[in-house]
Amino acid sequence: MESGAKKKGSWIRRVMFALNILAILFLLLSYSASYISPEKIWWLALFGIGYGIILCVNILFVLFWIIFKSRNFLFSLFVILIGFGKMFNIYEIHFFKDKPLAKKETTSFPVKVMSYNVRLFDLYNWFHNQETREKIFKFLSAESPDIICIQEYFTSDKKEDHFSNNDTLKKVIPAAYSNIIYSTTLYQTSHWGIATFSKYPIINKETVHFQERGGNIFTFSDIKIGNDTIRVYNTHLESIRFGKADYKFIENLGETEQDELKGSMSIILRLKRAFIKRAKQVQVLHKHILSSPHPVILCGDFNDTPSSYTYSMLCNGLEDSFRESGTGFGKTYIGAFPSFRIDYILHDERLKSTGYTTYHEKLSDHFPISSWIEKK
Repeated sequence: MESGAKKKGSWIRRVMFALNILAILFLLLSYSASYISPEKIWWLALFGIGYGIILCVNILFVLFWIIFKSRNFLFSLFVILIGFGKMFNIYEIHFFKDKPLAKKETTSFPVKVMSYNVRLFDLYNWFHNQETREKIFKFLSAESPDIICIQEYFTSDKKEDHFSNNDTLKKVIPAAYSNIIYSTTLYQTSHWGIATFSKYPIINKETVHFQERGGNIFTFSDIKIGNDTIRVYNTHLESIRFGKADYKFIENLGETEQDELKGSMSIILRLKRAFIKRAKQVQVLHKHILSSPHPVILCGDFNDTPSSYTYSMLCNGLEDSFRESGTGFGKTYIGAFPSFRIDYILHDERLKSTGYTTYHEKLSDHFPISSWIEKK
């Protein structure tokens, strides 16, 4: 009996060790997703998305081997320590948080910078609540950011539409200056795009379309703050563009094997397309940022996680406000997939972030984020 039990226990350990090695391989692949462009190996980005889950599996293996008093725990532990810093892209702890400096005057640092994908101010009534737009305005009025970068912006020239947002936002924040860019216009009156509003003078601005007009874009605004000038980039990178059938599949996980295969292939193909497009877009954006004559603040909906090539490229030379002064999980996307941190405020190494905040306002499919930015 004892011999049989030992054989069974030995067999279980061999299987667990094999699974552990597989988990380690997946973790290493998730690390490499940050450094290898999806244009070259697109499927590596899938492991980047799964980094958090893969990390947890490896932590469980460490605990498993410790419980069974086996030195095998060293394998996963070693690989976890290799990418130790990546854990803080997901969850950040600051025991001694710096508080924002008090403003010496209204035209000086620090400045409160906000980034918010407003989902067209609920234009199509996704929340089945006619008051969503007004609640967004009320929230922005209460927070009163000095600079706000808005993605999925919408405004209408028709007064009867009650979506004339350009003038309304200038009053709500209030912000005397704006850089509003339309990537799509229909009927010459309805406009979709991105917008930057500022309480400080915008002395120069420019917009770059990644490809054809109507696609994803980025814009920068050179903003004068006292005797200093900063360049604030606002961007909305390529989204996955899931359809209703994809979201239904994610929620229900398919009803038949055929549905599961079809649903999975649809999702993977959409992910592949988005990975490759974002890789091209981020190279254009990063090159433009490097040419800036002023300290840079980059705000936007990257539609990608902190374990991605997108994030790694854009953090090359820039600091992540969440890493610098955030606390807890940084989740910004509320939708079914991906429920990750995909909205960011990055800044020049000559600047400093304090008081990073994620606002859990469910008025869009994204949470707004803000940070106080000051000079070092």
